[in-house]
Amino acid sequence: MTEGLLPENKHDGALQRRGVLVRGVVQGVGFRPFVYRLATEEGLAGSIGNDTAGVTIEVEGPPGRIASFLERLRREVPPLARIDSVVEHDLQVTGRQGFHIVASEVLGRVSTGIPADAATCPDCLRELLDPADRRFRYPFLNCTNCGPRFTITRRIPYDRPQTSMAVFPMCAACQAEYDNPLNRRFHAQPNACWDCGPHVWLEATDGLPIPSDDPVRTTIDRLVSGEVMAIKGIGGFHLAVDATSEEAVLRLRSRKHRYGKPLAVMVRDVEAAQALCELTPEEVALLQTPVRPIVIAHARAGNGVAPVVAPGIPWLGIFLPYAPLQHLLFADARVEALVMTSANISEEPIAIDNDEARARLGQIADAFLMHNREILQRCDDSVAAIVDGAPQLVRRARGFVPLAVPLPMASPPLLAVGGHLKNVFALARGNFAYQSQHLGDLENLTGLDFFKESLAHLMHTFEIEPEAVVHDLHPGYLSTSWAREWAGEHGLSLIGVQHHHAHIAGCMAEHSLSCPVIGLSLDGTGYGTDGHIWGGEVLICRLENFERFAHLEYVPMPGGEAAIREPWRMALGHLHAAGLDVADPALLKLFKASDQNVRILTRMIARGLNSPLTSSLGRLFDAVAAVVLDRSEVDYEAQAAIELEGVAVNEPDADMAAPPYKVELSEGDWSRRESAIIRTAPLWRGVMKDVHNGVHRASIAARFHHWVARAFVHAAVNARAATGIEQIALSGGCFHNRRLARLLRTGLEQEGFRVFFHRSVSPGDGGLSYGQVAVVAAVLRSRH
Repeated sequence: MTEGLLPENKHDGALQRRGVLVRGVVQGVGFRPFVYRLATEEGLAGSIGNDTAGVTIEVEGPPGRIASFLERLRREVPPLARIDSVVEHDLQVTGRQGFHIVASEVLGRVSTGIPADAATCPDCLRELLDPADRRFRYPFLNCTNCGPRFTITRRIPYDRPQTSMAVFPMCAACQAEYDNPLNRRFHAQPNACWDCGPHVWLEATDGLPIPSDDPVRTTIDRLVSGEVMAIKGIGGFHLAVDATSEEAVLRLRSRKHRYGKPLAVMVRDVEAAQALCELTPEEVALLQTPVRPIVIAHARAGNGVAPVVAPGIPWLGIFLPYAPLQHLLFADARVEALVMTSANISEEPIAIDNDEARARLGQIADAFLMHNREILQRCDDSVAAIVDGAPQLVRRARGFVPLAVPLPMASPPLLAVGGHLKNVFALARGNFAYQSQHLGDLENLTGLDFFKESLAHLMHTFEIEPEAVVHDLHPGYLSTSWAREWAGEHGLSLIGVQHHHAHIAGCMAEHSLSCPVIGLSLDGTGYGTDGHIWGGEVLICRLENFERFAHLEYVPMPGGEAAIREPWRMALGHLHAAGLDVADPALLKLFKASDQNVRILTRMIARGLNSPLTSSLGRLFDAVAAVVLDRSEVDYEAQAAIELEGVAVNEPDADMAAPPYKVELSEGDWSRRESAIIRTAPLWRGVMKDVHNGVHRASIAARFHHWVARAFVHAAVNARAATGIEQIALSGGCFHNRRLARLLRTGLEQEGFRVFFHRSVSPGDGGLSYGQVAVVAAVLRSRH
């Protein structure tokens, strides 16, 4: 227990004593010393302590001083803290003196949050690089304003015995800092130094140590010579190479089996980032948040980064150092830009354990920079972009997880398992949902093991025992089959939620929209209620239910999943549906198909063999990319669509009132709930005319984006005429497309709509579980 050195509590007039319970992110963020300082400055007696409910405060003094304390409590919160609620109650005046910080208690159900990992703060960075400081070049320095949190925590309350730092007893100097309420390391759980904390070492791929007086400098020597280094970080290992060396990057790609997907680049500071990318003020601000996400920004021509880092696109994923070890790498002038990518074989979870890294990365890395602070939770780097002037999450992971996302209504304990690609599950209770870190694609048992490992950790941490399990309707998703099995084993209710309804419900819940909305749910794949693959949807949505007002015309996907990997198949399906002669030699040349393959696929379509119908906008992007960009195969998900957006990046926006390609809707009978159809044949006639006339591919790509926006604006206007709804929610992976998001928002606002985008979760499948929770919470509420 720490006692404040306050004068005796002697005040004229009546005294008051108030109890205050603060919930939110209030542990591990310097909240107790902050409260101690406020109480001291206001001359109040009392105490503060952590428990599983949050932070419990008692203050005693004149009513005016207590009122000032409570006002400042809400207004002056520490940078990493977040207050979700403050509950006050009267207590009996005791007359006791001093303000005390009491030991943590484990009482009742957990209702507070573990803080997320935070980037090294300016104070710690100054110490790291100060030769006179006792922590000079210490790779694990931190304080209450920065450092690891979620990735080293076993459970709440967030105290050192509950973290992987429990095995490192503090030296006398660190303990004195830890015990001093006026020190910024007061109760900083990972507090350590050269004398008592974790350490780093170099290791060869055969497991033998590599002698070095300075492992960090030796690592730099190896990086600048072109080696691939596996470097242990905050949420896992990175594979690092010199981003300016094409040979080194190609070596990494070959070993990692990641041939086309862009790689992220870490640079020293904002000035270095601006030398590589044309950054907007919003992107500069996003780069410097405590999250330090990878920010997808427009790359400068000739910026020195090897072209194979992000081939075929005009953007570069760039981020700043967020851990002391990374700052030390860039303290050497020889290091300009490093590829820092998740340490795994493609589609596997990131490696976190030293033995795991030795086993899994030994054929990729040339050497390891290891440390002995255990990582308890895998957590990839978060990815974000500025889309239509505001931050948008592409991948919600380090720096965000496990922070709660508010719900607009109280939820019973629920588990929502999300989708198949970019999987993220969510646990919910009360007015909050807790999304997992990005788990990747559930393509195999390794991914499923990561899912189960993370679920067990968050259930244990927040003490949430689900009463129901929510899943996507797609019968082929591994998450769906697991949910059925797990719910059966535990005797829980099992609830299915349609994919695109979940997308729109998530956007509605973020903005606390209780009235019906028109939802544009645009993505690559989602199982529809009619058994077809949806993805170009205009929905009339409430949280608890939806109706389908309009959708893109159904076309066949010849070969099923193969059509996603080979976009030329989607081009053939679309051109066939549009009534064009797919056997025309000129068409075959466009998407590099043989006569024999076209004949086989045409017969499959005619006979309905392995050619599921889809209304997906993502697949339409693929088809256009196959024709316009000769993109017949893809190396990673959404590659064709990303490249199609990229080729149009410098094209001006056209007049929304004059679409270059004809927009045609086949009107449905809404009184009979018959959906309208957005016809794609007029689009294809326009595209093919431009192709044959030699129109530049950038112009065709820009015109296509314009047609998509105009078609869905037209459908939304018709939906408003039928329903009177003025609010419109936008969701689905296609809204990662900056040009499409901007055109749709502009066109909809010109028509008088109020437009809502995602801000707290990803519009892609990473946000799906949050929407699933919102739907089921609303359904269960309506039943009571």
